[in-house]
Amino acid sequence: MDYRTILVELGSDAGCAARIRMAADLASCFGAHVIGASATGLRIDPVRGAGDDAARYAELARRRLLGQVASHGELLGNTLADTAPGITFSHHVVEEETGWVLAQEARVADIVLLAQPDATGSGVPSLAAEVAEYVMLNAGRPVIVLPAEVRRLHGGHVVIAWDGQREAARAVADAMPLLLRARQVTILAVWGRPGTPDANSEPVAGLRHYLQRHGIVAAVRTEQTSLPVGPVICDVLGELGADFLVAGGYGHSRMRELVMGGTTRTLMRQTKVPVLFSH
Repeated sequence: MDYRTILVELGSDAGCAARIRMAADLASCFGAHVIGASATGLRIDPVRGAGDDAARYAELARRRLLGQVASHGELLGNTLADTAPGITFSHHVVEEETGWVLAQEARVADIVLLAQPDATGSGVPSLAAEVAEYVMLNAGRPVIVLPAEVRRLHGGHVVIAWDGQREAARAVADAMPLLLRARQVTILAVWGRPGTPDANSEPVAGLRHYLQRHGIVAAVRTEQTSLPVGPVICDVLGELGADFLVAGGYGHSRMRELVMGGTTRTLMRQTKVPVLFSH
């Protein structure tokens, strides 16, 4: 499978131009079409019976938002023209909330490039889902969460965070076009139970043999720890000099996350490399 339609989140954040360049890079590699999606936020309508002034204010606010997203389209076109002139692209503008727009648009794309959520917050999850989290859980497509300073998405050292669960298996399948083009692949398994895991321990051995049948010879790194998994993975990525992470995206109730924390949230917010999540 190749990626033929690449959806990229457009916005006013500092990493938007880098995301477009990465979309262009993937599109050049796979012969794909790029869709840039802009959301204005919730539609602004005057309150019924509020009068003509309210209606005029709502229309002015709407036009201002549409003007902002028009600049996203200019950035998309100019960046693609500079980076990959032969790539076909389109700009979709929708007057709805960002997460909803991206999740809907993603359902007719192969892969989605998203901005990394801010890692400098209070550490207490918001009861309203972040855009990247919402899209990952609702799009039905793999997403790549990109730090603002990202430089490449394929051809480097790819690490697979592997626990043998359904989400991780889906992520490996969705990432196969990138795994096949990787310079190096490493399976990373973090163990919280007693034992001496190695490359022949399950579930690692099964994935290693599966990748071999695709022509991918993967190294294995095992970490045995009682510490939270997310920070351990982030530390190992730095030690390995990884360029990209493939991981299952796990979702559960916000209240449970408030009590227990979440590996997916840690990886989504704190990794310094792009992460492909599948749910």
